[in-house]
Amino acid sequence: MAQESSINRASRRTRILNNHLIQSPSDPTSCLRSNSCLSYTPPEVTERLGFDTKEMRKILDLHHLEDRDWLYGVIKQGKVFNGKERGGRLFVLPDYNQTMEQQREMTMKRIEYLFERGVFDGWLMKNGVEAELKKLAFLDVIQNFDQSLAVMLGVHFFLWGGAIQFMGTKRHHDKWLRDTETFGLKGCFSMTELGHGSNVRGIETVTTYDLKTGEFVINTPCESAQKYWIGGAANHATHTIVFSQLNINGVNQGVHAFIAQIRDADGNICPNIRIAECGHKIGLNGVDNGRIWFDNLRIPRENLLNSVADVSPDGQYLSAIKDPDQRFAAFLAPLTSGRVTIATSAVFSSKVGLATAIRYSLSRRAFSVTPNGPEVLLLDYPSHQRRLLPLLAKSYAMTFGGNYLKMIYVNRTPGSAKTLHVVSSAFKAIFTWHNMRTLQECREACGGQGLKTENKIGHLKGEFDVQSTFEGDNNVLMQQVSKALLSEYAAAKKKNKPFKGLGLEHMNGPVPVIPSNLTSSTLRSSQFQMNAFCLRERDLLDRFAAEMSLYLSKGESKEQAFILSYQIAEDLGRAFSDRAILQIFIDAETNVSSGSLKNVLGLLRSMYALICLEEDAAFLRYGYLSTDNAAAVRKEVTKLCGELRPHALALVRSLGIPDAFLGPIAFNWIDANSWSSVKH
Repeated sequence: MAQESSINRASRRTRILNNHLIQSPSDPTSCLRSNSCLSYTPPEVTERLGFDTKEMRKILDLHHLEDRDWLYGVIKQGKVFNGKERGGRLFVLPDYNQTMEQQREMTMKRIEYLFERGVFDGWLMKNGVEAELKKLAFLDVIQNFDQSLAVMLGVHFFLWGGAIQFMGTKRHHDKWLRDTETFGLKGCFSMTELGHGSNVRGIETVTTYDLKTGEFVINTPCESAQKYWIGGAANHATHTIVFSQLNINGVNQGVHAFIAQIRDADGNICPNIRIAECGHKIGLNGVDNGRIWFDNLRIPRENLLNSVADVSPDGQYLSAIKDPDQRFAAFLAPLTSGRVTIATSAVFSSKVGLATAIRYSLSRRAFSVTPNGPEVLLLDYPSHQRRLLPLLAKSYAMTFGGNYLKMIYVNRTPGSAKTLHVVSSAFKAIFTWHNMRTLQECREACGGQGLKTENKIGHLKGEFDVQSTFEGDNNVLMQQVSKALLSEYAAAKKKNKPFKGLGLEHMNGPVPVIPSNLTSSTLRSSQFQMNAFCLRERDLLDRFAAEMSLYLSKGESKEQAFILSYQIAEDLGRAFSDRAILQIFIDAETNVSSGSLKNVLGLLRSMYALICLEEDAAFLRYGYLSTDNAAAVRKEVTKLCGELRPHALALVRSLGIPDAFLGPIAFNWIDANSWSSVKH
């Protein structure tokens, strides 16, 4: 019977296709007259704004809204930012038809343009929370235009400048910081080597001290020790921070940082230094990444950044921190800023992609559901909602997470160093992974238009792909998070004291219980959501500790036991991150007064929590959810998509990204592609 039914269906399809092919209309033009041309209808005409988008933007951007808008205006007005009219609107985006060399030179011209307008005033010479937050706000805006520009500024101010600020002392501040802020020099940051990236301790560059001359001598002893991927090194940087093993009197004192000049004021490479290109990349070609070799390069003793350790004129190694592990940790602690800025920029990139794709889906139609009926808006298809709206909810959640990360960074103290390290590591990994997944989904959701560079989404994938590995490989960072959690666990158990810090206080209470039957109201309860997330984190931490103990009991070293436990370690890292983000989201929601704004935040928070429950196999793998409950979660996500659909336009308008910084298809995509837009 099944075979006969299949044959009948095939026969029927063949007859329909045959009739379609041989049928010829009496009037050859009738098929053209029966369909009017498509026209663009702005979603603002048909979509209702169910809450105050300006208030939502205040919650999302959190600080320096006026300064952000001023800088957006500066960029829109500058000819160096390549403004183009599409569909009657101005859009600013880099000219990616330029060669790699031209892109690099344009990056430097844009830096000069912004410098002349005072954008960088106080980036190094002013201290305090206000100055740091303003700097971070400006960097948010700049990366929304071009990531190459943001990376070059990050290298110069946050890496080179930050190293001098936090790893140096007064003698370095007085000599180098003002010239850095005014671009009297151009700095770069030479940590990564061909043979060592994440494993900074293993770098092979070697520095010795010459007692006779009072100088350090830096050498690249082998090809794997060449400095690699050094932003700014290939063409423009005049100075660099060199990370190197320090060998004093035949004793290796570990990795230290030194200031070295690599070019003179005229751009000529200094003696005893070789510099080469890294070559064309899949993105960020406005950044001149280079490679550096040092051949007996001599630098003054004073060029050692000595906040943690120093070498006296008579060659004695001096440090108040005797333990090499603690010294290394203290040495690298100030470099957290890179992970902070990467995490927040990744969220902004995902928001650019989502704002463009969702606006496009609110005006682009495809297929009719009734004969001769109107075509349906893309975002009115439940499947399209499922593709984009959970990602939008995640981007909202991660925006709140990014704001929290910024605040603990600008208010950092020695006592908060561990929290800052763990949270920045976790969020950097989670946010950058989310960004790449979001951009891919947005690219596909825009069809062929997503391939056009001017529509930004596809190109952003190449620009931001590197974020998954620079400033720490994401998988390595997640393992570091789990290692820190295990350390807290072991300390609490050993001392028989309550958990305190890193949000682990929930471990002190009873084990949460998941109801056997999850109703819609339960699934949307913030208490249930937090219980589910805490249960997963708590159980995975118990399992991780037990697995480590098992390997140790079998004679494995602590390091090998950790390597063998990598799967549960990565599950735990994600569990920590998701729980922390959800708690931050709940706190943000709590601070909003009752009303439409709070209601839509509740929908977004539930969407964030439930999509995490649905996507992480750990909830089923370890039995936190039954298969029936997992099905209930899936059904509820679909319902939430339908409830968020009326708010889609308002939600992307609230992101605070000016129209000029999105892709042209976010607006009148017909006019943007019309014949009149073609240059002859």
